[in-house]
Amino acid sequence: MTFLVSTLAAPWRSAVRHRALLLATSKVELRRRYAGSVLGLLWLLAGPLFLITIYAVIYLVVFRIRPAEMNEIDYVFYILSGLVAFLGFSEALQAGTTSLTANREILLNTVFPAELVPLRAVLVSSTTMLVGVAAVIVGCAGFGKLEPIALLAPVILLAQTMFVAGIGWIFALANLVVRDVQQILVYVTIILLVASPIAYLPSMLPSSLAVLIYANPLSYYVIALQHVIVLGIWPPLPVLIVGGVLAVGTFSLGFLVFTRAKQAIFDYA
Repeated sequence: MTFLVSTLAAPWRSAVRHRALLLATSKVELRRRYAGSVLGLLWLLAGPLFLITIYAVIYLVVFRIRPAEMNEIDYVFYILSGLVAFLGFSEALQAGTTSLTANREILLNTVFPAELVPLRAVLVSSTTMLVGVAAVIVGCAGFGKLEPIALLAPVILLAQTMFVAGIGWIFALANLVVRDVQQILVYVTIILLVASPIAYLPSMLPSSLAVLIYANPLSYYVIALQHVIVLGIWPPLPVLIVGGVLAVGTFSLGFLVFTRAKQAIFDYA
């Protein structure tokens, strides 16, 4: 029991202990990412809105898909909330996986805590998701479709970020040894896009295929966001439980694996 509690608390202790350094370097990294561009930090909003618009047009205008129980406005926001979660997951996972190889010089020539590098990459990349969700919430409020339960959205975003950070710690080490990992992730995220209920309800699929949704860990965060922001109701209890367990378990396991195996940074970097 003591080991379990210590393992669960370890990543939080590290983040709190280095919070000033983590916050300062995250701000620098965020500014550096958009340095020299005309729009600067406005790309945090412009990028997601552009992709969201394309996705909505394809499903509403081209494919003319819409659940019978939703009007067009509800369906657009349903797509947007799910797509924002997916885009945040995809970008943060890719950034976390490549973070160690991208910061090789810093790791080898400074005393910067290695465990902060993947975490910082995930946090910086997740700002796009945060801005996108905020835009969806504002849009829903503008159409009078926002319910008080939308206050749970930040909790869901935190859980998804913890989940991605846990995977990021493990994949970042794996990518040092086998650089194919970052290439494989491109195709994995495409599969997850199709397997996530972004533009369709789980009830729209036959039972033989619906099981694939729940085998996809991203689905739990997509479904939870869609319920609290668009549908205005509590997500199904199994979705909340599995999503929470995945977040806490993966976050703790990823940190444990990283701290035990981070010597690989100096062997393979």
